[in-house]
Amino acid sequence: MAASYSSFLSTRFYSPVFNTALFDGPFRIYFSQSYESAALKIYHLLQTNHTELWTKYKRWADQTKKHAFIVIYPTIKDVQVAFDTAVEAQTFPVCQKTDDGHVIGFENPNTDADFEKYFSGLVSSLEKISETFSEKVLQSKTSKDAPLQ
Repeated sequence: MAASYSSFLSTRFYSPVFNTALFDGPFRIYFSQSYESAALKIYHLLQTNHTELWTKYKRWADQTKKHAFIVIYPTIKDVQVAFDTAVEAQTFPVCQKTDDGHVIGFENPNTDADFEKYFSGLVSSLEKISETFSEKVLQSKTSKDAPLQ
């Protein structure tokens, strides 16, 4: 099943506070507009500093029609409710596989140190997930392999 905007809206991971989203290739980043700077920074760093990872996910999304949903919640309590877990901040991000791909969530980083910790955890989670991609997916070529500069 191809991941779509409307299918995500009907999951337990969606929150009414998500009034903004970035969609580009394999990634769907949902957040409140007040967290826009963190979301744009995530998007920019993934695209420019992690091009190999970006390319893997583009190939995966092209082949499977699935996506990586990155969700930034206002509080740790919102993360706990969405992921049905008693997660603590030090274990962010939280990941869950779904029919439409993978959902990766964390609370809004309030400091630069929080952002660095969450972003590092996000990249580690994305790398771990990408290890499950089949060789066929990773060897496929797409016309969109190179990230935009």
